[in-house]
Amino acid sequence: MNQPTSSCYGASLAEEVGLLASANFLEGAVHRETSRPREDAEVSGTHWYYNDEDTDMGPPTADVSVRPDYDVDPTPAVNAYESQREQLSGSRRFIETYEGCAEMFPGGETFMDQFRNDRYAEKRRENIYFPWASRQEWEFASWLLRSRLSMAAIDNLLSLEIIKSVPLSFRSAKELRSRAETLPPGLLWLCETLTTEYPTKEPPLLFYRNPIECLQALLSHPHFESHISFIPRRVWTCAAKICRIYDEWLSGDRAWSMQEALPPGATLLGVVLSSDKTNISVMSGNRMAHPLLISLANIDKHIRSKTSLHAYLLLALLPIAKFAHKNTRVRSLLQDWLVHQALNIVLSPLKTAASVGIMMSDPSGNLRYCFTPLAAWIADTPEESLLAGTSTKASPVTTATAQEFGDAYRHPPRTAANMLAAIHTACSQSSPTDYTNFLKAIKPLRLNGVVEPFWKLWPLSDPSDFITPEVLHHFHRMFWDHDVKWCIAATGAVELDFRFSIIQTLVGYRAFNEGISKLKQVTGRDHRAIQRYIIAAVAGSVPRKFLMAIHALLDFRYLAQAPSFTMRSIDRVASALQEFHNHKEAIVSQGVRADWKIPKLELLQSVVPSIRQSGAVMQWSADITEHAHVEEIKVPARASNNQNYNSQIVRHLDRLDKCFRFDLATSLEHRVNKEGGDEDSSDLDVDEEHEPDAEKIHPPSARKPYCTFATATTAFHLATKPSLRLTVDEAATTYQLPALEGAIATFFANGDTCFQGREHATNKLYIWHKTLRAIPPASANPYGRYDPVIVSVHPQSDWPRSGLAGHSVSQLRIIFRLSRSDLFLAYVQHFNIATNVSPATGMHLLKRAVGGNGQRVGEVIPLTRIRSPAHLVPNFGRVAHSRLTSLSSYELSNDFWLNKYFSKEFYYALSLT
Repeated sequence: MNQPTSSCYGASLAEEVGLLASANFLEGAVHRETSRPREDAEVSGTHWYYNDEDTDMGPPTADVSVRPDYDVDPTPAVNAYESQREQLSGSRRFIETYEGCAEMFPGGETFMDQFRNDRYAEKRRENIYFPWASRQEWEFASWLLRSRLSMAAIDNLLSLEIIKSVPLSFRSAKELRSRAETLPPGLLWLCETLTTEYPTKEPPLLFYRNPIECLQALLSHPHFESHISFIPRRVWTCAAKICRIYDEWLSGDRAWSMQEALPPGATLLGVVLSSDKTNISVMSGNRMAHPLLISLANIDKHIRSKTSLHAYLLLALLPIAKFAHKNTRVRSLLQDWLVHQALNIVLSPLKTAASVGIMMSDPSGNLRYCFTPLAAWIADTPEESLLAGTSTKASPVTTATAQEFGDAYRHPPRTAANMLAAIHTACSQSSPTDYTNFLKAIKPLRLNGVVEPFWKLWPLSDPSDFITPEVLHHFHRMFWDHDVKWCIAATGAVELDFRFSIIQTLVGYRAFNEGISKLKQVTGRDHRAIQRYIIAAVAGSVPRKFLMAIHALLDFRYLAQAPSFTMRSIDRVASALQEFHNHKEAIVSQGVRADWKIPKLELLQSVVPSIRQSGAVMQWSADITEHAHVEEIKVPARASNNQNYNSQIVRHLDRLDKCFRFDLATSLEHRVNKEGGDEDSSDLDVDEEHEPDAEKIHPPSARKPYCTFATATTAFHLATKPSLRLTVDEAATTYQLPALEGAIATFFANGDTCFQGREHATNKLYIWHKTLRAIPPASANPYGRYDPVIVSVHPQSDWPRSGLAGHSVSQLRIIFRLSRSDLFLAYVQHFNIATNVSPATGMHLLKRAVGGNGQRVGEVIPLTRIRSPAHLVPNFGRVAHSRLTSLSSYELSNDFWLNKYFSKEFYYALSLT
């Protein structure tokens, strides 16, 4: 059974957490420009858009028949405004767009224009797969070029008799790669040897690409065409402009203020960069790479966050030099200088474009006058200090120092002007080349010694603004480094490991059969998995205020990961962090923490301001960029001969880039040729608003009863073949449910003849127990396995908008269908829910519902009344009973915590109603 998030959230819940629409709705919430310049009517005043009926009307434009001269001020050929309309279900948005920006001009070039203007374009008119003989040969060549096979392995493959029988235009790896070099070129790689202040063991080499060309490649990417926006906007929940909504970068205050600083008609391109050192050697060698990635904040965040779409490109491989100086601190200082020296070289075109602008083609082939300020830099905490120019004992974004990291308020921002003034002071006290004295001069100023920071001459790019909160390290890594260690120390490693080992998890969720205290090489996925259970696991074993501090910090992390925010949900985020500070002394009193010199704790104070400035923080998570490191760095490195890694990495990526661009271009060209230039493509369009007929969902030939069906909020998919076939009596015995027969009879007591009386007790039941588990006792598991679920009290339900109101928590005991009925049923046993949420855990306490005869209370319900999986954790108390096991802990317990942390969707449903 699956619960689609796209249909789970109604209006009120959406206004709280910001889940205002599914991915499809978000794609269409703001319409982009059409594929060619257009003329609009002029209107005055602020641009507002209400639901689907309101449209944008812009000023009229002149007809331009010649290419404008860009040595003088260009005359706009089209209006500057994107047509925007509301396409949300159940909730209205009011969008105010920035006027007089993002003007378009004719004369640009699309991705396919570049392909068709290649030097071999004439030959591709006859064979679009040139230099390959056919599409089949290209597919085989592409597979070889993208594979990790060495040239010797490719030669061996091509020498096989079965391959020789295939007519190929190449017969060796050398010929194959020679032909690949004639493919349309991708982004060009450059190499430069850097001069250093002090000798190094090897000359530092900088491999990089032109960042403007990288941005142009992203802008021209056909897959991103309908997912790029150029106009800053303010989104409100109502026309009174009382409550703002923050989601995309362009909806934040910073994009609006940047646009105000640009010339009229200019297009704002927010540059997103990411850097982090990564290990590329396997098992041994300690070889490191320092990749720099680039993306575009104008691309919709849900597109940027999909690693398979490759919205992050490798911009440079920053040098990691081995300086010959004996002093470790001096070597660190010299390496920091080298990084900023390299960044100044690589990012120089972006600084120039941010100052004077540059003409670039948009996805539709129009030209735009673009400016490129730095929108965000995704990095871990040490990398942020390196970029900002601060020491590790100072915040990279505020003026807070180590002694102030635990303060319950945000300190003033550490602006670029303040940083440059501090650098000037240090240089006036000692020459930077006098390493020993210079290190003494920068220490009281909390600097890392960088004299020429890369952001120095970058307009509209301040470290306190572009260094954004990073979820993977600031949230999840901090949780593992600190919260978990506090809980282990307070509960005891043995006790906490035992509790984790007997918690039953749902299908697809990680279990910790050996506990958590001895885990090694823990990943971000492990951090998130432990967060799901930590509060319920330690409940009862730690002081109340200690637990309140831990659960407040976890609430902060869950709330801050919402995809969009209203002003009210932002206040909830701030309140959760403040609650932690109100109770944090309980952690010190427990003796598990002596001070609050935690840099990541101070950085949490910047989450709320960052949401207002730059939109949802989830879009700046290093999850995406670290996955890109695998594709862009580690895979090419491991395909090399372990010598001169960087040069082989860029050569490999250059070949893959050519293959990808050629594959994309030929696919699009093949599609155009296949359509035969038919101008009437209306029959190819998909009517997204049309609801498919039931016959199309379930073809007439489909077997009944349908095993895939859905309600308004929940989708169900059952295997075609049931897991068991038993009579009612056999099922009651197998599942240890003596009341099953009576419950079925009660369900059909309204006159249905499918089941009446004892004479039908032998009626066959078809039983399912996968995905949502309702597994009967067996020799290997004498207690069975039964998952908890949320059940609607009435057939019509507004879960999850209403939370637990109108719903119950039950344990699923059996899913079945009578042989004479097409109705899928479930037998569930109920829990009694405590009226109030526990202040210590933030969760509901449940007790098994027991009748007067001492038996558990259960009933038969239609399967469609189940709304969502749930997760329960036994209330272990002060000490968990030593006889409990992972098999028996649930059946032998009567008190449970309703674990709202087991998924974000479940958390939002229970916390924001």
